[in-house]
Parts: sequence; C-alpha cells; structure tokens
Amino acid sequence: MPFTVRDFRDLIRILEKHPEWQAELRRLLLTDELLALPELIRELVNIQRQTAERLLALGQHVQALAEAQRRTEERVSRLEEQVQALAEAQRHTEEQVRALAEAQRRTEERVSRLEEQVQALAEAQRHTEEQVRALAEAQRRTEERVSRLEEQVQALAEAQRHTEEQVRALAEAQRRTEERVSRLEEQVQALAEAQRRTEERVAALAEQVQALAEAQRHTEERVSRLEEQVQALAEAQRRTEERVAALAEQVQALAEAQRHTEERVSRLEEQVQALAEAQRRTEEQVRALAEAQRHTEEQIRAMVEVQRRMEERVQTLADKLGDVQGQVLEWHYREHAPAYFDDLLRRIHVLSTQELAHLLDEPLAKGVISRAERKDMLMSDVVLRGRRWADGAEAYLIAEISVGIGEDDVERAVRRAELLERALERPVIAAVAGRGITPQASILARERGVWRVLDGTPIAPEE
Repeated sequence: MPFTVRDFRDLIRILEKHPEWQAELRRLLLTDELLALPELIRELVNIQRQTAERLLALGQHVQALAEAQRRTEERVSRLEEQVQALAEAQRHTEEQVRALAEAQRRTEERVSRLEEQVQALAEAQRHTEEQVRALAEAQRRTEERVSRLEEQVQALAEAQRHTEEQVRALAEAQRRTEERVSRLEEQVQALAEAQRRTEERVAALAEQVQALAEAQRHTEERVSRLEEQVQALAEAQRRTEERVAALAEQVQALAEAQRHTEERVSRLEEQVQALAEAQRRTEEQVRALAEAQRHTEEQIRAMVEVQRRMEERVQTLADKLGDVQGQVLEWHYREHAPAYFDDLLRRIHVLSTQELAHLLDEPLAKGVISRAERKDMLMSDVVLRGRRWADGAEAYLIAEISVGIGEDDVERAVRRAELLERALERPVIAAVAGRGITPQASILARERGVWRVLDGTPIAPEE
C-alpha cells in the first residue's frame, strides 16, 4: 500500500516518542557521506581555524622577516656606501701612493744623478788634486831644473868640458817637465844631439832660458788661476756637500714619510681585508636569508595549496550540502504541496515523473514538442494538477525549488511552464519556491508573472 501523509505524520510522532530510533532511521535514509558530513564539517572548521592561526602566525613571521630584510637591505646599503667610500679612498690612496712612488722614483733618479755628479766631482777633484800635486811636483822639478840649468849655464861658461854632462842632465830633467816645458826639453835634446854646435847653441840657450823664464811666468799665472779655480771648486764642493746633506735629510724625511705611508697602507689593507671578510659574512647571511625566504615562500605556497584544496573540499561539501538541502526542500514541497500552493489551486495532485512522462508522450508523438523539450520538462522539480479557484477549470503548476532562488530558477520556471502549456493545451502557472530570493530574481519574477513561495508563503506576481 502507498505511504501517505498520515503515515508520515505517524512516523514522526513515533520517532518523537522514541528518539533512539532517529539515528537508525538516519542511517537507513541517508548515505554514509551524508552521515559523515557533520563530522567532516567540524573537522573542516577545526582545520580552517588552525589554518587561520597558522596563516596569522605565518603573516607575523613574514612581516618580521620583511622587517629584518629591510634592516638587512639598509645595512647592506650602508656597507655598500662604506665600501664605495673605502674604494674611493683606496683609489685616492693608490693615486697618492703612485704619485709618491713617482716622486720617490724621480727623487731616486735625482739622487742617483747627484751621486753620479758627486762621484764625478770627487773624481774630478781627485784628478785636480793629483794635477795640482803633479803641477807642484813639476814646478818643484822645474825650479830645480832651472836652478840646475843656471848652474849648468854657469858651468858651461866656466868649463866647456862639463857641458856634456850638464846637457845630459838637462835633457833628463827636460824629459820630466811634461808638455808645458816641451820647448825647453827639445832645446836640451838638441844640445845633447849635437855637442859640436855647443857654442852656437849657447846663444840660443840663453834665448831659450829667457823663453823658459817667460814660460815659467805663464806657468805661475796658470798655477795662480788653477789655485783660484781650485778654491772656487772647493767652495762649490762645500756648497755641493751642503746640498747633498740637505738632499740626504730630504731623502731621509721622504723615507720616513714613505714608511708612515706604508704603515697607513698596511692598516688600510688590514681594514679592507676586515671589510672584505665582513662583506663575505654579510653575503653569506644574505644568502642564508634568501634561502630562508625561499623556504618560507615554499611553505606559504604549500599552505596556499592546502588552503586551496581545503576550499575546494569545502566548496564540494557545500555543493553536496546544497544538493541535499535542495533535495530535502524539494521533497518537503512535494509532500506539502496542497498546503503551500492552496492559494493557487484546489484539489491538488502532485504528478510523479512517470505520470508526467505519460502525459507528454502524445504531444511528442504529434510533434508538438521535441524530445529535448520533453526531457527539459521531466527535469522539473514539482508539477501539480488541480483546479483554479475562480472558475474551477483544470490547470497545472510547475515550480522550481531552490534554497536560494536566483534568476536562472525564474527563467527555467517560465520556460518549462510555457512548454507544458503548449504540450497539454491547458493553463500552466509558473512558480518558484525556496527559503529566500535575490532582489534581481524577485524583480524578474514580477515582470514574467511568476509566483514566489518563500518559506511556505505564496506571493503573487503583482505583489
């Protein structure tokens, strides 16, 4: 026998008397997925709460990491500025060192030239002294030779027989006179060569002695000039020694400055090395921070992926829950159709899918509707047959049931009502039913003449 509304009410009363039977009934009526749905929702709420807490903590961690990253970037910027300033100072120092090296090189070249000049001057001084000593020695020998020559001339006047010995002695002495008394040596040599012309050469010898005296005078003048030159040279030597001493002091000061510069350069090198080491450590810290940032981003991406999957599961569960709510609501309106649609029709009969299919077979055979249109009408949520209150004429009603009524529900109700009216050639009322309706759908329902039934309360299209 069919399960009537009264049987359903009896079942509800029995279940109210025996609450322990409700769980068994739910187990029989609902699937395992629907039974597990509350627990899944609770787990989802807990997971969502934990995810929100983790995301909040992660956001704080990311914010702290961003702040640390900003401070690190500021420190790196300051380090870059310091390195740049240090590089600039290093460049200036290198330029100063190069300039100092160039000055040192020029100084060394000047000192080398001075040393060479001093050495040459010392050598010239030595040669000059040797020449002076040689001149003094030659002068002494010349004076001795002149004395001997005078004695020889007197001896020649006194005794011819000693002439030959005196001429040989004079020739030997004349040989040592060097170039400045060469003419006298030639005359003495001529006396030695030809003794037979001795008497004739005595007169010539007197002339030569006079010329020798003149040469001696010139020699003395030259010696005087040499003495003046030697004195001037000594004065120049003294000034040179003073300049060399001053240069030596300057070179010593420059060497001291060079030593200080080298010490400063050494300290700068140590500072640069320390800075390079600090830069290396900073780069390692930056790389570690970048690696931590990468891990954090991966964790965030993983969390986002988990969140996305959770949202998908939640959406799936929500869709399933919506389908379940829609099915329950549809069953509820089908079971309580006479109460909910009583203001529209009386003597209401809810058509089953089989009954509706049987009614649509003839219009399909006649070509009034197509198979696609027949299938569209068979997908209707609720189809009623009854009589209008006004004239008692037979009429139908098609209702689209949805928890939240939207514009698509209104359009489907209008479309299917028009198709059913064309197929059965009977008036058909279009209606939508649910717990709520969007403002756009409500406006559209008024425009298309569709009844709205909200929580069991019917609303006419014109209202």
